[in-house]
Amino acid sequence: MHIEADAPVNHLHGSAHTPSRARLVAVGTLYILLIASVIPWRSQTIYSGGLDFVVVAKALIALVAFGSAALLAVRTRDRMSIGIGPAAVMTIVMLVSALGALVAGNGAATIVLVLRVFLVMATILILLTTVPWTVSIRSLLTGMALVGVVAAATGLPGLVSTGRLGGGIPEIHPNELAGLAGAPLIGLVIVMLRRGVRLNTLIASVVLLTIAVATGSRTGLAAIVFGIVVAVFVNGIRDRSVVYALLGCLPLGYAIASFTNVFGSLATRAGSTDTTSALDSRFDAWKVVLGWGWDEWQKWIGLGLSAKTVPVDIKWRDEQVLDSSWVSILAQSGLIGVTLVAALLLWCVVTACISASRRWLVLPLLVLVIFRSTTESGLVDSAIPFLTLMVLASVLTHRSRHGGSVSAHQGAESATWQWDAIADRQAVRAAGAREN
Repeated sequence: MHIEADAPVNHLHGSAHTPSRARLVAVGTLYILLIASVIPWRSQTIYSGGLDFVVVAKALIALVAFGSAALLAVRTRDRMSIGIGPAAVMTIVMLVSALGALVAGNGAATIVLVLRVFLVMATILILLTTVPWTVSIRSLLTGMALVGVVAAATGLPGLVSTGRLGGGIPEIHPNELAGLAGAPLIGLVIVMLRRGVRLNTLIASVVLLTIAVATGSRTGLAAIVFGIVVAVFVNGIRDRSVVYALLGCLPLGYAIASFTNVFGSLATRAGSTDTTSALDSRFDAWKVVLGWGWDEWQKWIGLGLSAKTVPVDIKWRDEQVLDSSWVSILAQSGLIGVTLVAALLLWCVVTACISASRRWLVLPLLVLVIFRSTTESGLVDSAIPFLTLMVLASVLTHRSRHGGSVSAHQGAESATWQWDAIADRQAVRAAGAREN
């Protein structure tokens, strides 16, 4: 991921197809700002309307990211072609959700959330036009890894007291921290599968895997394993160093399973009774939403994006968070929203499977997002799952895959994920210009 060659002196100006070093840094920074604007800053806090420091700060960061992305796009020649079909589907879902919120009488909070989602979506589409699609995904994954490592490092004191690693700065739930680590980890595995095992990618992978395990997120770990299996299936093993690394992992895994209690603690969360109680509470919340009658309006259009909890009859509590993107979508935008999002994801999977130029990277990440959506919310929200899904879905559109006159170059570039080659080509051109 390191770029050694010197970039030309055009800084942020230039073609999106051959981005300069300054452009790469700018795009990476903007993705980090996007991530900072959507991740929770306060654990166990649900937005229900109004303004405070955190809400205003996140809104300002999102506005800065959008404005900077728009400025970068204005200074870009020969922008990348990006289809807006997935964004159009999400727009309809959010409008349906806004209608449900108005009927339910909680329109103010939902409209704020809808505007935030629109802002994130617009920023994503703009950024995708400024650099090749592989660079966008790489920037997103790198940003997630950096934020995840910082959150994990500052959250280490909580690991001692709770037994699960969550974020310190920002203060995020262990499950969300596992999500931040999972996608970059799969990206690094793909790099090793295609280019061989290198020390830097191996160390980074071990760090992210350690974070994911320490969070105690069983669904997150299962999604990572499933995503890695898909990555191996679609990429194959092209270098002997990968085989050696796998052979080295076998005795290490055996030793951990035989002489430590890591796997047992992960399965039972150190024997905590929270395992079954959390699962029961989650099902109780799902039953409420799934039990809405067919003749009730909320069954069809939902209650709005601000509907994060439902009233339940559970000991010690009278409401429960909807810990599932699908149940959340049903509660927020009804059957109309669920049908549209399900159709979009089905289209994404089919398109990723038949697209040889993008299947190698997009499909494993898409599988991770879908797997996690079953027990974690955020697929249609100002959240990391939505951010990831919109990037993946947008680069799968027909216009993104076939638009422009340099699609053949993009395919060749993605075949090896040669990030450094971009700067190398620019250095050669700059040297030639100096000689002339």
